[in-house]
Amino acid sequence: MRYVTINNINPDDETKVALARAFDVAWTRFIELEGAEAATEDNRKRLAARIVALAKSGETDEQKQSETALIYLRVLAEAARLGARNRNVTALRAELPFDEHGYSFAPETVTAMTTALNLCLDELPLRIPSNALKLLSASILDAASRGERDPHRLHLHALKALKAR
Repeated sequence: MRYVTINNINPDDETKVALARAFDVAWTRFIELEGAEAATEDNRKRLAARIVALAKSGETDEQKQSETALIYLRVLAEAARLGARNRNVTALRAELPFDEHGYSFAPETVTAMTTALNLCLDELPLRIPSNALKLLSASILDAASRGERDPHRLHLHALKALKAR
C-alpha cells in the first residue's frame, strides 16, 4: 500500500525531507560557529545520527531537532578542543609554567573525561537544555581536576551533580 499526501510525497519521504532540513540548519550553524575546519565527515555522521535518534525518540519539531543536535555536536567539538589543548600543554609543560588556577590533564585523563561525557549523553534524554550540558561538563572537569580518572566514576559524579540541581 502506498500512502500519498497532498504534495504527492509519501510519509517516509516527508520524514526524510524534514530530517534533511533539520540537518542542514544545524550543520550550517555548526560550521558558522566552529569554522570550516570542523566540516569533517565524522562530524557530519555524528550530527546525522543524533538527528535520527531524536526523530526515533519522538521529536518531530525540526527546530528542536536542529538545536538539540547542534548542542550535542558542539559539546563534542569542545571536548576535542580540550583534548588537543591538553596534548599541546603536556608537550609544552616544561617550558611554560602554570599558575595555581590552570588545568593540565594528560591525554588519558582527557579520554576519560570525554568517555564520561558520552556516557552521560547516552544515558540522559536526547532533549536536555544546554545549561545541563554545561553542568555535566563542569562537573566532570571538577572531578578530574581533583584526581578522578575513572570514566564511570566521572560519569556518575556528573549525573549526581545534575540531579542535585
